[in-house]
Amino acid sequence: MIEQIKTRKKVADLEALEASILESIPHAVIGLKDRHIIFANDGVQTVFGWRVEELIGQRSRIFYRTDEDDERIARELYSTLEDRKTFSTEFPCRRKNGRYITCRVTVSRIGETLRDKNIVITYEDITESKQVEDAYETMANNSQAGVYVVQDGLFAFVNSHAANFTGFSIDELIGMNSLSLVHPDDREMVNKNSHKMLRKTRFSPHEFRIVTKSGDIRWIMETVTLIPYRGKKAILGNSMDITELIHARNKLAEMAALETSILESIPHAVIGLQNRRIIFVNDGVQAVFGLTSAELIGRSTRILYRTDKDYERIAGMLYSILEKQKNVSIEFPCRRKGGEDIECMISAARIGRRLEQKRVVITYENITDRKRAERELEMSREQLRKLSVHLQSVREKERTRIARELHDELGQLLTALNTEIILLQNKIPDGQKILADKAQSMSALVDMTMQTVKKIYMDLRPGMLDHLGLTAAIGWQADDFSKRTGIACKASFQPEDIVLDPDLATTIFRIFQETLTNISRHAGATKVVIKLKATAERLEFVVNDNGKGVEEEQMQKPGSFGLLGIRERVYQWGGRVKIVGKCGKGTKVAIIIPLRNSGEKI
Repeated sequence: MIEQIKTRKKVADLEALEASILESIPHAVIGLKDRHIIFANDGVQTVFGWRVEELIGQRSRIFYRTDEDDERIARELYSTLEDRKTFSTEFPCRRKNGRYITCRVTVSRIGETLRDKNIVITYEDITESKQVEDAYETMANNSQAGVYVVQDGLFAFVNSHAANFTGFSIDELIGMNSLSLVHPDDREMVNKNSHKMLRKTRFSPHEFRIVTKSGDIRWIMETVTLIPYRGKKAILGNSMDITELIHARNKLAEMAALETSILESIPHAVIGLQNRRIIFVNDGVQAVFGLTSAELIGRSTRILYRTDKDYERIAGMLYSILEKQKNVSIEFPCRRKGGEDIECMISAARIGRRLEQKRVVITYENITDRKRAERELEMSREQLRKLSVHLQSVREKERTRIARELHDELGQLLTALNTEIILLQNKIPDGQKILADKAQSMSALVDMTMQTVKKIYMDLRPGMLDHLGLTAAIGWQADDFSKRTGIACKASFQPEDIVLDPDLATTIFRIFQETLTNISRHAGATKVVIKLKATAERLEFVVNDNGKGVEEEQMQKPGSFGLLGIRERVYQWGGRVKIVGKCGKGTKVAIIIPLRNSGEKI
């Protein structure tokens, strides 16, 4: 008896405990037997608007919208509970007032088997949270960023943009371990940064690599935060595919490194300017100006020039030109740190298409030694030219002297000898044939020698150049050339009688001789046209042949002393020479020499 009393008391205590537990649950809890309600807690009034006494003995159909819904949920619950003790799902329901709600339906069978269809069902009203989730998912699906929800380490929701990053479909991603997408080398870092963001100790996004379905590597920028999702804690992730940005950033870093390498490899000073203030320099500034980057950054370029006037003048020149074109080069005096003046080749280029904020890059090349060498070379060339002129003058005088002596001395002696031989011939008696023939032979030999002497002194310096003038000498030389070579020559003069300074006349004649020599040796011409024209201002001399035409390579050969001699002769008179050859059409030598203020008479 005592044992029965104790048992009854224990059962009463358990029933009281069970009732307390049921009443403490905020959701609707009902017990079913053969689909009829056998008990309910007070939560049914909160969730469905029904009182407990209104439900006992009713079928659970009262909680659903339609008969079809009632049958569907019943099939799903009872079929699942045949194999499992508990089961949970989301399902549409209806309150007493007819309003539809969404419930999380959690069901457990009573006992080890589903006998008499005894079950306990809990209905949790998740309408508001579902509306929030639906709104959130709608927003996420319309977002341009990748959005996903991770619950218990698995993807519970993924929008299309996030799926596109990975190459997987949304269905393939749902239920997948989120860390499985992360590159193995980045997983520890992702875990650490994610926990910092969830604990609110990190507020900036982190970047990491993922491995796509096809095995490609993509870069992702991500932020994460905690949210409630379907009644449980979850992690909300927002991400962007920054692969192209990373590539561009790496490319930019490579270009910056390359730019730095290029700048440092340039032996000249390179500076960047913005509004005439130095914003960057290379190490070359120390070699050129003796200044360090610390002494230049932020300062005006005035420090690089001798005076304020120089500073303003070069700025005006550079910026005015760079307004119209992208780059410019100017030689300009500068000054080193110690006060030493140097000459620089300044090359400036604007940054961008337009000269905004006067942003330019300037290179300073120290050309002091080169300019000094150029001046010394030019002085040496001038000295050589003067020496050449002097030698030509001396040679012409010597040739004139020798020609005069050949004509006056040797010519007269040969004439006298020839006269004596003729007189001797007249005194030879008849019948002395051997002597007469010998005298005749001697006379012919002397006559031949006189012709040879004449040719020699005419080649040395034609007397007609001094006595009849330049036009006559050129005409004679052209006729003689035609007789010797068979090349037809046509000469024209404007005016017919041109009187020049004797030295200039000699120069033109020698140039003409050198031109004829080149024609006979190289041109293969059949005709030569000569034109000499003089005005009050200048002398124009043109020789044109119809030969094969001189090539540029031939004119540039180091051994082309004839052409070099022509150029030097013209240069000493301040003139210009142009030699043009056309293949198969001949060569033209055109010379222009200024006459104004030179004292020549025409």
